[in-house]
Amino acid sequence: MRKTLFLFIAAFLYSVAAVCQFPERIIKVMPQEALDVAVKACSDNKSQYDYFISETSVKKDNSLFHAVFVDKKPGAGWEHPCAYVYVKTSRLSSETTPYHIVEEATHPKGTIKMRPIRVHDRYGSNSKFKPRVAKLNANAGEKNSFSGNTYAVILSGGLNMESNEERYWNDCSFIYQTLRNRYDVPKNNIKGIMSDGTDPSEDMKNNNGEYVSSPLDLDYDGIADIEYAATKENVKTVLKSLCTKLTDKDHLLLYVIDHGGYDPQAKQSYICLWNEEKLYPGELNEWLSTGDAGYINILMGQCHSGGFVKALKGNNRIVATACSEDELSYGCEELPFDEFVYHWTSALNGFDAEGNQVTAQTDTLPTGALKPVTMIKAFEYANEHDMYTGGKFPYAEETPCLSYLKNSTAEDLALDTIPDVVDLYIRSYKNDNGVRPFDRNSVFWNSPDIWGRFNDDGIENQQMENIRFSEDHSTCYIYVKVRNRGIKPYKYIKNSPQVRYVHTAWAKSAFAITDDCWRGLLEKDPDISGGHVGYVPLRNTINPGDSTIVCISWQPQNGLKYDLIDVKVFHACLLAYITNNKNIMPDFWTQDTGIAKIWQTDKMAQKNLMAPVANCDDCYAKIDMGELRKNIDSTYLYKVPDPDEKYSMYKNEISVKMSPTMFQDIKRKGFPGSSIVYCNDPNNRILMKADDSKIGGIEIKKGNNEYIGLECNLVADQMLTDTLKRTINIALTDAEGSFLGGESIMIINAPRDRIDFDTSVMVDDSGNNMLSVSDVSEDATCEWYDENGKYVGSGSSISIPSGFADRKYTVKVKSSVDGAVRYETLNVPKNGVISNIDTGYSNGLNVHLNIPAPDNTTVRVVSSGSTRPVIEKAVETGAKSCMIDIPNMISDVYQVTLLENGNIIDVRKVRK
Repeated sequence: MRKTLFLFIAAFLYSVAAVCQFPERIIKVMPQEALDVAVKACSDNKSQYDYFISETSVKKDNSLFHAVFVDKKPGAGWEHPCAYVYVKTSRLSSETTPYHIVEEATHPKGTIKMRPIRVHDRYGSNSKFKPRVAKLNANAGEKNSFSGNTYAVILSGGLNMESNEERYWNDCSFIYQTLRNRYDVPKNNIKGIMSDGTDPSEDMKNNNGEYVSSPLDLDYDGIADIEYAATKENVKTVLKSLCTKLTDKDHLLLYVIDHGGYDPQAKQSYICLWNEEKLYPGELNEWLSTGDAGYINILMGQCHSGGFVKALKGNNRIVATACSEDELSYGCEELPFDEFVYHWTSALNGFDAEGNQVTAQTDTLPTGALKPVTMIKAFEYANEHDMYTGGKFPYAEETPCLSYLKNSTAEDLALDTIPDVVDLYIRSYKNDNGVRPFDRNSVFWNSPDIWGRFNDDGIENQQMENIRFSEDHSTCYIYVKVRNRGIKPYKYIKNSPQVRYVHTAWAKSAFAITDDCWRGLLEKDPDISGGHVGYVPLRNTINPGDSTIVCISWQPQNGLKYDLIDVKVFHACLLAYITNNKNIMPDFWTQDTGIAKIWQTDKMAQKNLMAPVANCDDCYAKIDMGELRKNIDSTYLYKVPDPDEKYSMYKNEISVKMSPTMFQDIKRKGFPGSSIVYCNDPNNRILMKADDSKIGGIEIKKGNNEYIGLECNLVADQMLTDTLKRTINIALTDAEGSFLGGESIMIINAPRDRIDFDTSVMVDDSGNNMLSVSDVSEDATCEWYDENGKYVGSGSSISIPSGFADRKYTVKVKSSVDGAVRYETLNVPKNGVISNIDTGYSNGLNVHLNIPAPDNTTVRVVSSGSTRPVIEKAVETGAKSCMIDIPNMISDVYQVTLLENGNIIDVRKVRK
């Protein structure tokens, strides 16, 4: 016991002595040690975060600390998760871990100056990069006529000095220079609202971590462009002042960049303004709703910006955001800009900030560096090139959002194009997506928005009738549907210049209709060529996306009615167009040939539809080619493929008959075109065999009398259970394939059974092949064609000479009731051509044939048991026998071979 107590006392005295020898020391904590503590405290094992340390110590709980700021989403805008780690500036030598406090936050406080201590090098040598947009040469192209009507507000809230990074200033400078240097927008039309405004105090942290005052000159011309601090009151004052004076002719761009957040209590996004003010969607919408601006275009690049879309959307607004409501937005990886807005501005500028011409992976932007791009195309380009969209980046995601009135003039808005806020149009087609100008190769001659009827029922029954006047049908009612593609309502105000008028005209139907024809000015048959019908003012209010129907009655006067009745083959084509006056017809839509360029505008609509036409035997739709001012040397008739898949299993055979002069001209040229067959039948028909068949080499001459006839027959190779209504579209194209005009024919096929019949091939007594059709299920005619499509005869049976080879023949069975057809192919095998060999000659053989020999037929004889040479002799064309002389003929077995064009047709052996 004494020994143990002694040892304890000795140890205690030793420890006291040691402490006295080595007293407790206070150790200064260096920044690197503070960083290590912060990394451990935030569990940043993969070194994903950025770290900043306070320039001076921070007093907290009566102690001094290093304040280490931890950015947990480097590259993202604020607000997002971050943290403050407070590490004591000193510790006792016995302490193994410095005392620290972790505070979670959503953005830098802005009250503590920080310097980077471990930050990812995002920009490298580009850290000092500044955007430069070259001024356009004033003589290089047309001046932007809309520049004076374009206004812009550039808003960068900044949040606070610590959060206001240099890249946001670059974003603002880039769009400002684009507005000024690319689009010539006046300085007075652009308002800069950024951070602390004109205050010379430090308000921005540059890319080197230094605090500076934001430069006021955004385009380097020596004039201050930042006018206002980004306070809520200033934003309200500027926006309300601008919006109050804007009119339908004006376009306001609101460009928002820097920071945004999400308020979980209010369940709303907000824009971060200077000194941590917050601007909510409802407030911004109220200020923008002041006045009656034409177009308001809003681009938002801040975090959570998608939360503004619902509140700001409107018919006259385009709202584009870098991300959705619950997402952050991010900066570029290599340049000091924000990713989405950088590409958006580059698209509008035509070049990026480094001067590279922008390109698109898809057909997003128009070609050519200086061609304008719409706001919608700019969004599509930015969305396509944003590196954070579609899962392209490993730890960050942006989902850009876009809101605008689809199929409206908002799609045409650009910094050098401000469309009319009311845009009335007529022309519309199936699957019309609102894109303007129209595709010239659309079926522009068959618009569903104009139709004619002989009963005043077009509102309920919007179906076209054949415009053929008779004693019982003396008044035609022409109906026109007018749509508003604008972003504001059309309103009728009597005697106002905004009133629009709908005019109608008619023309004798033809493929190529000239303006002279529409005006009734043709030298030939002016009374029945065409003319103006009448007009009505549009009196109904038409809201964006809505339509109205107007009616103009047509009662031919001064004997014209009876002239039209007397023309039995007459068929009228209708035209409607919108103007802002009562003049009869505009003059800007003709070309040197006189063909009306209806495809160039949506203010006109044409109806060239012959409907309905029921199939019948020899039932042709006769159509004039047209009467031009100038010859067109080479045109094509082109069958436009039918996009309707509903009845794709049923086919219609299209037969084309031509005027004698036109037919002979095409025949002389060898029937140029594709997927066509000249049948060589008595009616000189040309079959269009495919959905895109073309008949080429057609010359249309001034004052011509040429025409074609179209016959459309159902291919009845299966049962048709329902009535089939189909429109056949035949276009007239130029040599490049662009449509010049066309004709549409409505085909109605009643339910019917399949055409059934039997076929047979037999050899008659004379050795010929007899091809027959029997047991036909209905009254029908038969036509026969060889394998090259050449017509060879008609009737229920034909006789075909025995052939030297297998051949195919096709029979076309055509119903006498409705013209429906069915084809069947018959295989005709080759027959034994050598009938017998006469050996009753001392020095030769006489070879007899079943059929007359065709051209290039030879007989070859060789002895199988000797070395005698082969004897070969040509057979006279048309002969049915051939004598083969064999000098010094011996008894033997001889092989006789018959050849046509060197090909073996028949082989026999005979003993002599």
